[in-house]
Amino acid sequence: MYKDKESLNFLSKINVDEFYEKNKSYCAMPFKEIYGDNAGRYKLCCHAKKMNWKYTTDNTKPFDYFFSPEMEEIRNKMLTGKKIDACKVCYDLEKTGGESYRNGKYKKKYSVDIEPKNIGLKLRIHGSYCNLGCYMCHPYNSSTRRNELKKVFNNPYEGFVGAGGGDIYKPIKYQEWHDSVDDILKNIDLVSYMNITGGEPLQLPSHWKLIEKIPDEAAKHITLHYDTNLTELRYKGKSIFDYVDKFQDIRLGVSTDHYGEKEAWIRYPKDIKKFEENLIEARSIIKTINVTVSLLNVFDLHEIRDYYWKNFGIKTTFMNIVRGPIFLSIRNFDDKTKQELIKKYESLDDGSYIKNELLLPKVHDLDKLKNYCDSLSRSRNFNWRALWNEF
Repeated sequence: MYKDKESLNFLSKINVDEFYEKNKSYCAMPFKEIYGDNAGRYKLCCHAKKMNWKYTTDNTKPFDYFFSPEMEEIRNKMLTGKKIDACKVCYDLEKTGGESYRNGKYKKKYSVDIEPKNIGLKLRIHGSYCNLGCYMCHPYNSSTRRNELKKVFNNPYEGFVGAGGGDIYKPIKYQEWHDSVDDILKNIDLVSYMNITGGEPLQLPSHWKLIEKIPDEAAKHITLHYDTNLTELRYKGKSIFDYVDKFQDIRLGVSTDHYGEKEAWIRYPKDIKKFEENLIEARSIIKTINVTVSLLNVFDLHEIRDYYWKNFGIKTTFMNIVRGPIFLSIRNFDDKTKQELIKKYESLDDGSYIKNELLLPKVHDLDKLKNYCDSLSRSRNFNWRALWNEF
């Protein structure tokens, strides 16, 4: 497909908006990014459903997966407009006429491209250690989260579909990590960016080993993107600032869901004072504050946006929506509250993602949220009800 001159001529003539309007399946991600999660699975992107196929991070190297016959088949189907089962999240968002990750975020970032160059890597191969137990985080992405859920509910995957199945944390093996890194270095000329996540990436030792292995000449053409809680900027004498001159660019996406005491509860046990000091120190390389919208912050999005802009000059995004545990989703409000929130955020950047989630049918009563947060509060000795009067 990639060497087909007709396909490449197609790119030079294409009108991007018209193409997306006619083609309801194409997404740049299977052409531009290699994604692997903490359950050891390769997926089309971080929003895609898991695929029923043989490729895992312990039996297949990243670029072998990317150039596999199955991935080639998916890309060819997308170019002809055939829908892919794994992309249901975006298709459902678009049914209500809203913006999806496919025709919004990824379209803006990549336009249309089908060549095997400038590929991005988002591989969770460095472990899941994280110093925070965020109340809505998938437990396979945080060691602290798993420990808290096990302590409180006797189940480290409490509330998550697939518990005990394919959605559990799968520690990467020593040889698996080395094979993946060797494959990345072998294909480093194809890589344009690396989205490094975890766990908390700045506290994962193997992540530092990887970026040190990348040759200086190759690094000049690579941008490092981090999804970080920014609670620590240094690890055993290493600092992200030491690598600013080595790479083309380093940008931090800071995961934060509120401010003050509400943020301290949602992302327990976060030291707010130290976090805000880190915001000031790292301001020059911070791209955005990335808020994950859930029941506990959806009433306050304007205030959150204004807080980080007025105090730190940092833009806030709201594209990430909690969909698991499902009882934390904003879809669980009554119809009257949903309509009020839709109207409140109709002019907000990323407001369509919020609207589309609100339009989905209710699954749980809010009592499920309350009981869940009550249990966490008893373990944390930090009462959530004193902070959220609306519940």
